[in-house]
Amino acid sequence: MEELPDHYVLPVLDEIHHQKGEMRVMLSFFEKGTAFLDMSEERYYMLPIAKWNDKKQEYLFEKEEAVRERFPYKNREWTQKVVKKPYRKQGQFRSKVLKAYNNTCAVCEMKERSILRAAHIVPVAKGGSDEIENGLCLCTNHEIAFDRGLIKIQPNGKIEVLSKEIKGLRSEIIYPVDKSQYPSEEYLKMKYYNSYD
Repeated sequence: MEELPDHYVLPVLDEIHHQKGEMRVMLSFFEKGTAFLDMSEERYYMLPIAKWNDKKQEYLFEKEEAVRERFPYKNREWTQKVVKKPYRKQGQFRSKVLKAYNNTCAVCEMKERSILRAAHIVPVAKGGSDEIENGLCLCTNHEIAFDRGLIKIQPNGKIEVLSKEIKGLRSEIIYPVDKSQYPSEEYLKMKYYNSYD
C-alpha cells in the first residue's frame, strides 16, 4: 500500500467497527486481492462516496461540496497529513526477545509476561535493527526508565541507575542463555552515549 501514489483510488468492500472510535475497512486491490486498513470513524465518514457507472465503465465520485457537508468542523479549514512509516514485524521481535530472556526483565528479574517489553537498544529510526542483538527484555517501568536515560547499561552489561527513586536493580543485566543472542556491545555503546529523545 505504501508504494501507491497518494491519490490512488481503492474501493471499500466491507467495514466493521473495530475499536472505540475506529473502523476497519477491507480495500480491494482488484486482481491483486484485498487488504485491511484501520482509520478513525470521523475519517471513514468523510470518505467520498462513489458509484460505478456501467456506461462509462468508471467510478463517479460525489462532489467535494457534498463531502465537506459531512465535515465535523463546518466553518474551519480541514487539513490532512499523510504519514508514512516503515512496516515492521514488531510481534516477531517481541517473541524472539522475550524467549531469549526466558520471559524475565533483564534488570529486575520480573517474570510477569503481560508487562514485559522487547525494548530496542537503539531505535530503528536511529539506525538500530529489529534483530535480537538490538533487543532487551525489560518490564514496562524499566523500559521507560531505559528510554529516558534514568537507567544506563554499559557495553559490558553493568547497570547504572541515575535516579535515587529507582531501587532493587541488579548490578549487571541478565543475559540470554544463547551467547549468539546477547545484546550487541556496539548497540549498547551507542545507546549509552546517546539519549535518542
